[in-house]
Amino acid sequence: MRAPGGMPLLSVEDLTVDFGEGTAKVLSDVSFELRRDEVLGIVGETGAGKSVLARALIDLLPEGGRIVGGDLRLDGASILDMDAAERRQMRGGRIALIGTNAKALLDPVETVGAQIARVLRAHKPCSRKEAWAAAVDLLAQVGIVNPERRARAYPHQLSGGMAQRVVIAMAMVANPEVVLADDATLGLDATIQVQVLDLLVKRCRDLGAGVVLITHDLGIIAHYCDRVAIMKDGRIVELDEVGHFLEAPKDGYSRTLLDAAKVRPTPRTGEAADETGEHAPCLLEIGRLVKTFPISGTTEVVRAIDDVSFSVRKGETLALVGESGSGKTTVGQCLVRLLESDSGGIAFDGTDITNMPAHQFRPLRRRIQMVFQEPYVALNPRWPVRALIGEPLQLDPALDRGARARRARELLDLVHLPARLADSYPHELTAGEQKRVGIARALATGPDFVVFDEPTTALDIRVRAQIIDLVRDLQAEIGMSALFITHDLNSVRSLAHNVAVMRHGKIVEYGETEAIFARPAQDYTRMLLAAELPIEQGAAQRERAETLRLAGTA
Repeated sequence: MRAPGGMPLLSVEDLTVDFGEGTAKVLSDVSFELRRDEVLGIVGETGAGKSVLARALIDLLPEGGRIVGGDLRLDGASILDMDAAERRQMRGGRIALIGTNAKALLDPVETVGAQIARVLRAHKPCSRKEAWAAAVDLLAQVGIVNPERRARAYPHQLSGGMAQRVVIAMAMVANPEVVLADDATLGLDATIQVQVLDLLVKRCRDLGAGVVLITHDLGIIAHYCDRVAIMKDGRIVELDEVGHFLEAPKDGYSRTLLDAAKVRPTPRTGEAADETGEHAPCLLEIGRLVKTFPISGTTEVVRAIDDVSFSVRKGETLALVGESGSGKTTVGQCLVRLLESDSGGIAFDGTDITNMPAHQFRPLRRRIQMVFQEPYVALNPRWPVRALIGEPLQLDPALDRGARARRARELLDLVHLPARLADSYPHELTAGEQKRVGIARALATGPDFVVFDEPTTALDIRVRAQIIDLVRDLQAEIGMSALFITHDLNSVRSLAHNVAVMRHGKIVEYGETEAIFARPAQDYTRMLLAAELPIEQGAAQRERAETLRLAGTA
């Protein structure tokens, strides 16, 4: 990583923000400098104040937010002293903000080309024709194929990765001096995330712009940033060069985050290895499974699952990995009979359950459960936690109301949630707590097999590590088998015994986790692994990743 030099481009001096008298300070005495051609990473968990900081820098604080102390300086001039017209020109002109969830940031009733052209004309004198040509050219520069046609598309006609590229183009169109990227790749596939970050950083380097890269992913920091600031409770607790931070973080909280982000080796020795070895009995076997969905307005179908076969032994975790749309979640839903497959077979503990009538499958549902990707959507918002966890226990007629209440308390303890949350509702819980409730609910009936659908996606560093440790502990304590659906390869390396790689509804590679990571056979698998951003390898990994990505797309 290049060392920053020269005078500060952006100076933040003792910045303090609150949301009205009597409220706690959301930011307290935050200070840092950003130089030209520097990428500064800002890391913190949910509630640390990262997004408020980004919006304070661009004078777009949420309603009620106000700067009550400190100063912001752009090229030595105080932003706080600017008049309204100067601030409008600064926003999008000299300082640009790139947020997450690109489709929500774009106007749904205007073409993306027109939106980019409008931003350019607001900051640079040019005609409509010149602005349109510049928009199309910029779309080409951010890697969008057939930019003239895509410029005439509406946001809903673009993929998530393509929409994020449009947002980057919109932010860069006026050649800003400072780019604020606030979790700009959150929720994207790993391969798309790397492409977007490569593009963003290269574009800013070419312009000599400074970048503030806000994230909760230390892998992104290790691979893209020159310096890193660690935020906690509205304060910066550590600020250092990335290399120094990764080698020896000074603050206790920083060390905790770094430890949580490291890969946890999957247990391979002793009793655990015997239980999940090749002689362990098979619990689940899938044979040539097919699931199609009709394409609206046509007679054609999408083969979401296309001749898929695999097995899971008792006590084993199989990771099912692949990009969005590869068919991973559809496989999981077919296994628990939320979707009916078109053909093929599903055998559970030696019993064919493929076409089993619902009344016969219902008793088996106690043994096969699923943890859903979006727990907030899957949890009834009108029920407290105790009712959500207790509902599956009604499958056991031997349990009365008192026994179900006791079991619910045991389950809360099992997933490390305090008993006081039993009377809380889903909206009162954090994302990590919601995930844990989803896991507790799935474990209520003592299942032998659990499908985990993206259980670590978009979680804070420590919460993600806690969920991984929780699944590992449960496997050791109750001998649970699992299908772990994810695109988080760090989690795979920490948890799974075997890996199945899916693409376009098919399994293209299958094998032991260590072997797949060390010697991937397929170009597509190599491309997925190249998109991994492990903190242990940092900048050196970028050269290898670039080589692998080129090989995977050749």
